[in-house]
Amino acid sequence: PMGRMRKWNVVAAGLLLCLSVAMAGFAPLLHSLARERTKAFLQARFASEVQFSDFRVSFFPRVRLTAIGVVMRHSAGTDLPPLLMIQRLSASASLLGFFRTPARIESVRLDGLQIHLPPRGRGGKALDFRFQKYLVVVQKIRADEALLVILRAQPEKPSEDFLIHHLELLNFDFDHPTFFRAALTNPVPTGEIEAAGEFGPWQAQQPSLTPVAAHYTLKNANLGTLHGIAGTLFSQGKFSGPLDYLAVDGETDTPNFRLRLSGHPVPLSTEFRAIVDGTNGNTILKNVAARFLHSSVDATGEVVKAENGGRRILVNAVMDDGRVEDLLWLTVNQEPAAMTGTTQLTAKLEIPPGSTDLIDRLKLDGRFGVGAARFTNPTVQQKVEKLSRKGQGHPKDTVSATGLSRLRGDFKLRGGVVTFSRLSFDVAGASLQLRGKYNLDSGKLDFHGKLLLRAKLSQTTTGVKSLLLKPLDPFFKGKNVGTVLPIKITGTKDKPSFKLDLGGGSKER
Repeated sequence: PMGRMRKWNVVAAGLLLCLSVAMAGFAPLLHSLARERTKAFLQARFASEVQFSDFRVSFFPRVRLTAIGVVMRHSAGTDLPPLLMIQRLSASASLLGFFRTPARIESVRLDGLQIHLPPRGRGGKALDFRFQKYLVVVQKIRADEALLVILRAQPEKPSEDFLIHHLELLNFDFDHPTFFRAALTNPVPTGEIEAAGEFGPWQAQQPSLTPVAAHYTLKNANLGTLHGIAGTLFSQGKFSGPLDYLAVDGETDTPNFRLRLSGHPVPLSTEFRAIVDGTNGNTILKNVAARFLHSSVDATGEVVKAENGGRRILVNAVMDDGRVEDLLWLTVNQEPAAMTGTTQLTAKLEIPPGSTDLIDRLKLDGRFGVGAARFTNPTVQQKVEKLSRKGQGHPKDTVSATGLSRLRGDFKLRGGVVTFSRLSFDVAGASLQLRGKYNLDSGKLDFHGKLLLRAKLSQTTTGVKSLLLKPLDPFFKGKNVGTVLPIKITGTKDKPSFKLDLGGGSKER
């Protein structure tokens, strides 16, 4: 038995030697064949011309293929960057699997991958190569720290860059959808995205038409990168469609959303439906339902690239049954909120691109109304009730009057300053009509208007004061009202000053 074992060992060694000699003899031919088939396959499938700075292949005991400096261009002389650039492409397959049809590659690794996705209409034409129908199935493709560059139709405009930390494709071929997993960094707001789903089949002539369907999660997105707001955003949802027209349904949760104006964190959640152009990031907001504290807002709009670079945000928002104290808590640095009540709001919002504070760039045009409003400061509320009693001509009445029955106004926000063209509020017996400005940062007030009272001026007080004011009743009488007093409100929100506005002079009231 030992002799027979030695005999078979010698035979096996001889066969191995013969095979090695044969492989060595055929190595140049096999190397050339592998290089040409690899190049032809990539050229046909990516509708591109392919270059290697170096190409290596070994066939024993397995096929191991390495391509260095891979560059794929849609066509010679194009003004676009290469569609794909790969520092090192490594592939592994069994000898039988490599030469079968379709060829089966067990694994491919892409190091230093850069993808330059051209804008729609800028793809290359399908090239007619000998091996255009050569079929390949890759069981697993992996790329780490890859770069996706989305090119714009205007070459002078900056591209959109995404760092892909990890990309994995399973059972990949160009004629069927492929399962993928990806992890990448979202640039603004900065956060980490994970996505998994199906990608393909690849559209070589128009890569932007390649379909995709997947679920995603966005974690720890830092809203502070937007300058003027803060919070940590989480989002999840799904998207599907061609790369340049993705339908996205998702939800977000920001437990600590806050504006620089107040610094008060509030829990903010949204549900949204949108259309996203994955080739340039333009987004159509079909419906956004946002909730914070005890209020909700419905919005539509778009996020598009601006002519001078960056993104321009346009939103139409409606609040039908909110709480004014929620809005004040979010926007004013005051505790507690100065007023409570129900509110309705319509507004058009625009945020131009830029790196300056979001509040300074924010443009708002809108209208609001507040019902059943009351001031939270007892002293202020008592003054309002006193004004109501005087306006009705019952200054000594001990029955408490109601709070504001109506507060409404039209407003514009530019450069952090709110301009009110029509601001008014009513209590029983009195109405205040104002116009003016309010600075969100400094809290500075500059309002002018008039106070309308149902009672005559002399009826707002009693005793000797009433008799002394009686001769002035005709001078301050208004149309359909007992008294009209010109007033102005200056100072700040913390220390307002209320005065009569009688030409060049004023008198404290």
